[in-house]
Amino acid sequence: MKKDRLKKLAGENQFGRDNRLRLKHEKEDRPMSEWKMVGKPGLILIHMQHAITHEAGRLAFVGHAKATKESGIIHRQQSLLKAFRAKKLPVIYVNAVTDPKATFSPYGKFYPVIKTSGVNLPGSKDIEVIEDVAPQPGEPVLGNWIFGIFSNSGLEKVLKEKGVTTLVLAGVATDMAVLTSVVQAADLGYDQIVPSDASTSANPTAHDAAMNIMIPAMALVTPTDDVIAHL
Repeated sequence: MKKDRLKKLAGENQFGRDNRLRLKHEKEDRPMSEWKMVGKPGLILIHMQHAITHEAGRLAFVGHAKATKESGIIHRQQSLLKAFRAKKLPVIYVNAVTDPKATFSPYGKFYPVIKTSGVNLPGSKDIEVIEDVAPQPGEPVLGNWIFGIFSNSGLEKVLKEKGVTTLVLAGVATDMAVLTSVVQAADLGYDQIVPSDASTSANPTAHDAAMNIMIPAMALVTPTDDVIAHL
């Protein structure tokens, strides 16, 4: 009886392995052109600023700057910028700007870091877009507080003025500002595309959970090259 049970389990495990392999191959074989771009897209780069993503930034110790350098997202964001600009499609930046009058919750690991460092204050180098993905004249650079790009930023007004209905979102950190922004945009009714290889985080596990599990519930997640091919 024990032998039969082991055989059954082995069969089930093999079925599971075969099924996973089948799904993997189906995913790999799936043509990249199965989807269509709807509405007018706009590229939004999230928190690509000196304090957070530059190796000399004041928050470099958190690890997002190292992840930015090592993940290759700069090159992919540059490709997105080039493609959107070539098509004369809107490019918008939203950076984290600390409200000097803000009060901080006693709960959560994030708040003490911001409270004690005095980082990302208005007018400081902290909130400047890093040179590698610098804005061109006329491209809006907005400030948000605290996580989501729609919070206290005036982004909705800018999107309306530019006629943008589909948001292409990329930036740092995947599991914080990017994920929060996707949730906000979903609640506001925007169509969303998140290039799977153009955002990063100091926490690889959290990045993977956000990009592979949470964000796909609200947005199309697909590689940068695929996004560009559909503009």
